[in-house]
Formats: sequence, structure tokens, C-alpha cells
Amino acid sequence: MTTDRPAPTLLGRLVRVWGGDDRRGDVTTAVTLFLLGWLFLEVGLVDLYTWDPPLTARAEPWWRVALLAVGCAFTLAKRSRPMLALAGGAVVTAVDVLWGGSLAIMLVFWDLLYAAALWTGPTARRWLWSTALVLAVGGAIAVGEVTRDARMFVYAGLQFGAILLVPMWWADNVRQKSELAAVERARADEAARAAELERKRASDLERIAELDRHEAVRAERAAMARDLHDVIASHLSTIAIHSGAALAVPPDVARDRGALEQVRASAVASLTEMRSMIELLRADSARDPLAAPGRLDRLDDLLDLARAGGTVVTADDPDGVARAELPAAVGHALYRIAQESLTNARKHAPGAPVTVRLTREPRPRGGAVALEVRNAAPPTGQGSPAGAAGLPLSAGTGMLTMRERAEALGGTFEAAATDDGGWAVRARVPAGAENGRESGGTRG
Repeated sequence: MTTDRPAPTLLGRLVRVWGGDDRRGDVTTAVTLFLLGWLFLEVGLVDLYTWDPPLTARAEPWWRVALLAVGCAFTLAKRSRPMLALAGGAVVTAVDVLWGGSLAIMLVFWDLLYAAALWTGPTARRWLWSTALVLAVGGAIAVGEVTRDARMFVYAGLQFGAILLVPMWWADNVRQKSELAAVERARADEAARAAELERKRASDLERIAELDRHEAVRAERAAMARDLHDVIASHLSTIAIHSGAALAVPPDVARDRGALEQVRASAVASLTEMRSMIELLRADSARDPLAAPGRLDRLDDLLDLARAGGTVVTADDPDGVARAELPAAVGHALYRIAQESLTNARKHAPGAPVTVRLTREPRPRGGAVALEVRNAAPPTGQGSPAGAAGLPLSAGTGMLTMRERAEALGGTFEAAATDDGGWAVRARVPAGAENGRESGGTRG
């Protein structure tokens, strides 16, 4: 796609060429000064001074043209060697003054003086201003002394000031504006870079927030997976164990009714736990973990449920940990670990007695709580009743969820076989005041 642009005018081209900052612009300026000066010489703009110069008789017209050409040649070096070009222009101007002076050479000298004041360094500029002031004041005083006329003194001062000071003042003004423009451009570039950095920072913060949201979602999914496994899998395993046991032997009304009662109790408990979790997830605002089901103070109910399923369970709580004030997350995690351990004992060692032991370490700020669930070896010939139904009773994530719960609170977890052929699960969770404050908002 092309855009129609107006063709540049001849005047516009001349302005761009005249104001160019390259070598071509200097050549154009020199040629323009020579043609304009030649025109001034042809129309007779010479002999600007009233006195009779000693070399006036020798100033032929073509000499003035040659002198103009030499002066214009010096303008070609005004950018690379401004002081040297000005020195050459001063010599040319001095010769022209001896011949009576001309406007053509005066234009060349102004251009060289302007270039020297514009493109030299601070030291050279100070020297130029000092010299120009001395020449202007000294020249005015000299004319005043020679003529003994105050009017001539003022007139000479104005002339010397116009010739020597005005081009340098003009150059200083242009240079200051150029420097201010450069500063503004630099400031605009800095503002653009700052805006770009701010946009990048906002984008990075947005990406970090997005990553935090994803991380929070993953953490919540992991917590939900742990709760679903511990809450539902435990009750469903109990249902499968009792139903499998009933199917493995010939029918008996009393025994089957007891099995059905256990199945119903486990199903009702599952629904209750699931309803609590759903209400917690559907809440408009985050709830305190105290609203979550399954506290350590309900450990007796958990043990009674295991005993009702036929497991001999012994509780050992010499320090009264189950009834003590514990952080919500600690109590919830220990309850779930005990629940999963009892479920595993019923599944993998049916008929074996189980011991649940709670202790609290005497450490500063409340110490840590240790939980141990140990079961003996299953009786000889006693196998899992799940085989009658032909269904697996484990999702394979029980050990992982128990370890995650303990380690999420800064604790430790281990599970291993015992020397007598049984199994032991040990969890240790810090339960100090500081941990409680930190864990109070963490969902187990």
C-alpha cells in the first residue's frame, strides 16, 4: 500500500540543503555565498568606509572576486577546523578592509564567526568572546579618540558590536536551543524506556499472579485429593470389607444384618463427610479450618467405628493430646493419618490388634505431637475379605497423602514393617504456638 505525498517544493529543497549538517550542505553554503557576494560586487556594494585606504587604487574588480573565492573556500573547513577557518577569514577580511571593505566579504566573515562560535568547545568560545569584546570596545575607543566625537564613538561601537558580537550571540542561542532539544529528546527517550520497563513489570507481575493462581489451584486440588481419599476411601473400604466378608461365607441372618448395619453406618458417615466438604467448597468466602470435619478430639469416634468393624483397637494417650488445644491444621492432619492407618490395618491385616499411641514432646512452645499406629501380624490363615468380591480396596495413594499431610506442617512421616511381622506408621507434627498461627489458615 502506497501513500501519496506532495512533492517537495524548490524552496523546501533549498532550505533542507542549506540547513544540512553534512559536507554537501557546506559546499552548497560556500557556492551560495560566492554567487551572492559576486552579485553584491557587481552592483557596487563596496568601499563601505569613508577614509581613503592605502590600497584602494590597487583593488581591481577581479581581485575582489578572487578574494571572495578565497574567503568562500575557507567556509568549506568551518565545520572540521572552525578556528583555522576563522583565522583565514580574518586575514581575508583585513585585506578587504584595506581595499575599502565590501558587503560580500562581510557576509563570509559573519558565516565563519558564527560557525566558530557554534562548533568549538567552551574554552575556544570564551577566547572568542573575550577577543571580540576587546576588539569592539577598543575599536570604538580608537574611533572616538581619532574623531573626538561622541557620536562617532557610539556609532563605531554599534558597528563593531554588530560585526563581531551578533554572529556569536546568534550561534550561542542556536546551540542552547539545540542542547535543550537534545535534553528533551533524551528525557523523552528515558520516559519511553521507563514506560516500557513499567509495562514489562506489569506484565511480569501479571504472569507471577497467574502462576500463583495456578499454584494455588494445584495446592487446593492436592488438598481435595487427600481429603477425598482419607474421608471417602476409608468408609468405602469399610463397606467393601463388611460386604466382602458377608459374601465369603454361607448366609446367616444375624451376621448379615450386623454387616448391613456396618455398611449403612459407613455410608451415612461418608455422606456426612462429603456434605461438609461440599459446603466448605461452595462457600462464598474462605472459612476457618475449624469448620472442616475430622478433628483429633473425635479420635474416640474413629476408634469406636474401627472396633465396631471387628478390629481390636487399644488407645494410649498418656499426655491427653486428643483433648488438648492444638492448632486446627495439626489436629486435622493427625486425625486423617490415624483414619488412613486404621483403614489400612483393616484391609491388609484383618483380625490383627491395633495400638494407637499419642504423645507430646516436652519442648519449648508446646513441642511436637507424635502419632504411632501399630498393628500386629494378621492371624495365620486370615486373609483380606475383599477377595470374595474380587475388588481392590486401595487406590495406592494412602501413604503419599499421609506423608504430604505431615510434611506440609513441617513434620515427618515414616511407615515400615515391624520385627514381629506387623506394620507401624509414625508421624510427628510440630504443634507450637508459632506453628499454630502459621497453620491456622491452611487447609489440611
